[in-house]
Amino acid sequence: MQPSGAFLLAATSESPAAHREALVLVAVHGKEGSLGFLLNQATDRTLVSALDRFGIETRGMGMPALLPEPQVGRGGGVRPDVAWLLFDARKNDELPEDSCLLSAGVGVTASPDAVVDMLEQQHRLLFLFGHLTWEPGALDREIESGQWLRTPVDPALVFDRPLGSRWTDAVCGTLGVTRPWLGEPRFMNA
Repeated sequence: MQPSGAFLLAATSESPAAHREALVLVAVHGKEGSLGFLLNQATDRTLVSALDRFGIETRGMGMPALLPEPQVGRGGGVRPDVAWLLFDARKNDELPEDSCLLSAGVGVTASPDAVVDMLEQQHRLLFLFGHLTWEPGALDREIESGQWLRTPVDPALVFDRPLGSRWTDAVCGTLGVTRPWLGEPRFMNA
């Protein structure tokens, strides 16, 4: 099973606590192991702290009027000191230098120059601290045991939805149900 460039949705209550209701974008999956990013966990870090991790001086810098302002989240527990930038690649004809595509509409970089360029061009952005990793074969075993549902990447979930609603929106989209239905006690009195 090749989940690179796919979303994984935590599917069972038996998932480890750190992965309950997790939405993960798998960036790398191969013989050496797997790497992915949590897309729906908040962090107490700010945009300024994310830019500081990229070595971008923000004091005295006139920040461009960003609409909407980039979100900052927790990408995973591995190397939480490292900042990553996911960017909306749906409208890009050219990828910024030192970046790559994770799916047709989502790119990633850790390059300070690319970050500055995308801030200036007002791209839709998601800054993440840390990432997830799996040993060789571990992610395949988790998928086979039913801990994860695999679904295509939807860039709108990454850039257009608040962090807190992404897992529910992804599950509803995968199952083909509207969001207000999920979790609503409609049949309690039936």
